Amino acid sequence: MFKQKTHGTISPKFETETNNSMLLAQKAHQRYLLHSSTEDLTQAINYYIEALKANPNASNAYFRLASLLHNNGQIGIESAIEQCKRAVELDPKNPNAHMYLGYFLSLNAQYDEAAEHFKQAIKLKPLKSSRTRLVMALTLLEKMKTKKKTLADFSSALYYIFSGSVLFMFDSAGVKMFLKNLADDISFIKYRTFGEILEKTNNDKEAYNLYSNALDRTGNKAVFYEKMANIAKKKKRYDVALQCYQNAVELSCESPMSIVSAIEFIEEYYPEKVDDLIDLYTILTARAPELSRCYYELGHLYLKKEDKISAVNAFSLALKNEPENPFYLNSLAFAYVQLEQYDGAIELYQKALNLNPDNEWSSVVAQALAAIYHQVKGNSDAALSMLQNALLLTKEKAPIYQAIADVYYDIEDLDRAIEYYNHSLDENCDNPKAYSRLAMAYWEKDYIEKAIIYYSKAIDLDPEYDIAYNNLGVIFLDGLGDANRALAYFENAVDINPNYVLAHFNIGRAYEILGQKIDAAKKYQIALNINKINPEVDSQMIEDMLYKLFEA
Repeated sequence: MFKQKTHGTISPKFETETNNSMLLAQKAHQRYLLHSSTEDLTQAINYYIEALKANPNASNAYFRLASLLHNNGQIGIESAIEQCKRAVELDPKNPNAHMYLGYFLSLNAQYDEAAEHFKQAIKLKPLKSSRTRLVMALTLLEKMKTKKKTLADFSSALYYIFSGSVLFMFDSAGVKMFLKNLADDISFIKYRTFGEILEKTNNDKEAYNLYSNALDRTGNKAVFYEKMANIAKKKKRYDVALQCYQNAVELSCESPMSIVSAIEFIEEYYPEKVDDLIDLYTILTARAPELSRCYYELGHLYLKKEDKISAVNAFSLALKNEPENPFYLNSLAFAYVQLEQYDGAIELYQKALNLNPDNEWSSVVAQALAAIYHQVKGNSDAALSMLQNALLLTKEKAPIYQAIADVYYDIEDLDRAIEYYNHSLDENCDNPKAYSRLAMAYWEKDYIEKAIIYYSKAIDLDPEYDIAYNNLGVIFLDGLGDANRALAYFENAVDINPNYVLAHFNIGRAYEILGQKIDAAKKYQIALNINKINPEVDSQMIEDMLYKLFEA
């Protein structure tokens, strides 16, 4: 990835540039190891790259850069191995180059080859081989997990653990890092402890300021940003809290825990920030791809954006990790419905139903499946069978009775429709839609008085029910020939919903029957204009009524 050709010796100028870049890179690298800061990581990578540009033979830059890029997910193991091999080629006597190469070989399950490089590193600098010996021990233990265990490997692992621990004091770099870690930990503990004491004594402002000071005096900025966010949230300064959580995510090198905290906050206080949530969940899936719930949440976020294909992909990835999760199956089925892939949705819904994690939940899934059978496939028998199964699974039977009644109504079995609408109302007598549908069924059977009673009941329960007003007007106009009373109901419907095309059209009909042709023409024209924007009826029908007004 970053291999370059060599060109002989390096000029003093480039050598100075290389040394400066390497020094800055190593300092940033150390800070990154101490604090896991994204800023330090980026600086270290950039400085190592500058060092290699100035001197393509700088072996230290190859393996250190490979380590950072691999940890950051920018290169794979094979590329990291290639760059470490390059470092060994340039400087075969560099123990660190051998150690890093051995480490990446062990990650690639090339245990024997890794061991050879670890041994070479130990041979080159025996007294400063503490880290190499410990990594060698871990490699032997990992090898024992995947290959045949031998007493020799186990004994060797114990030897390298013991000798690595003994030689630690001779490893100046390791001791230096240990002391830096110790000093930073003491400073971190001091600020965190005093801050928590201030919080417990309700001195939130002082605690917030203390945490703010800690940002410049310790390397654990992400932790203190989260503590500042918690205080800001407590004080209902949600904009400040949001910024703190975002800083914590960035400075923690996108630590899963920081991401989860930010997600939980945004979901609670800024649920409309769908793009931000998608970004955070996407990062989280990259850090922890085994967390299938993240893909599940991503799928629902994509559905909010009406990005149906991305939703399907996200739910599919969730199922890849948990293929028998009924909730994931149900969500993927719903996404398929949005894409009008109904056969795939039916298969997934059926599989989710067979798993049946909860009767009430399964009842809802059965209703969704019934809707596809009825509204898309035109299979009323399958829809009714599924709805009958749903009835057995739930205590909330009213909506299912109504769904069954709707199927019977649509297949013109009005007696059964009336029966089930009444069952629905027996379960829930405060449902205006059920009264309206029952009234319509009675109207279809020419039971005008009952239709009027039940439409009136629907309006009593929901005074804003525009459809019930319109339909009641139709009964008075077409069933009883009372245009004046019908007109009042149509006008109520239009007052509630000014864009209700059919209600405007019916007002025109009422005016026409009353002999008010000019008023009728105006209403037909209004209905025609609105229908062009929100198609509701056949425009030709409205035009025919309009032109007929002025025929000789």
